[in-house]
Amino acid sequence: MLVPKDQQIGQCDAIVSTLVILGFLTYIDLSKPKEPLLTQLLKSKGVSIKVDDPYDKTNYTTEKLNVPLDDKIHSATLNLGLGATSLRNDSSTTSEIFSAFNTSKEYLLGITVHGESADKLDINLKGKYKNKDFNSKNNNTFIALNPNILWNLNFDVGAIDARLDLSPYKIETLDIDAGATSLKLKLGQPLATTKISMDAGASSIEISIPKNAACRITSDNALSSTDYEGDFLKSEGEVKSTNYDSAAQKFDFDINGGIASIKIRRY
Repeated sequence: MLVPKDQQIGQCDAIVSTLVILGFLTYIDLSKPKEPLLTQLLKSKGVSIKVDDPYDKTNYTTEKLNVPLDDKIHSATLNLGLGATSLRNDSSTTSEIFSAFNTSKEYLLGITVHGESADKLDINLKGKYKNKDFNSKNNNTFIALNPNILWNLNFDVGAIDARLDLSPYKIETLDIDAGATSLKLKLGQPLATTKISMDAGASSIEISIPKNAACRITSDNALSSTDYEGDFLKSEGEVKSTNYDSAAQKFDFDINGGIASIKIRRY
């Protein structure tokens, strides 16, 4: 059967339009940043790995990073986004507001600082590997905080080993969102109420607090499977020290996620 010429032209136009659309979609897909195979395999195992964000404008370096002292600053928020590194303290404290460095030339750190108000800073520390095929040997990130500043700490960490002595610092809040993590923290005396929030995956967490510090722990885990040192009162979904209700200064822990082990130690 003969097809009218106008109809043939219409069919050709439709085919050409379809091919153009398919070509455009293919181009968009090919131009998306691709994750390396190792990253895909680690993610399939539930391990969080930081990869390049094409919209990230942070300047990264292997040099030591510092936020210089400013006498007007009385409080600061530290947002820490790291993965696949060991996290340690520098010399416990710093005369700067904040400092950080990594021991590997293959791991890069970047920092941005914004003023939340005249006396408060917002500090963002990020890390990434220089090359996609990374080697984690000798990859240790050291941080140091000023002990005279009131801190709010937000740690978004992936596959990380963290051992931090935070006891010299004045901490108002500590929020940890962790993946496959081994975490050891030492905390100093709490403020009026120091709030600690943890949401972790396959993690082992050990927290050391002062001997007489009052604390309460709420959790979506089976609290009987955790290890608390000292005198505690247990009820459904909650454990608290015997001096919690009468204490003027105390810790409030909110611990969630599929944590393999939680330990509260006294020193």
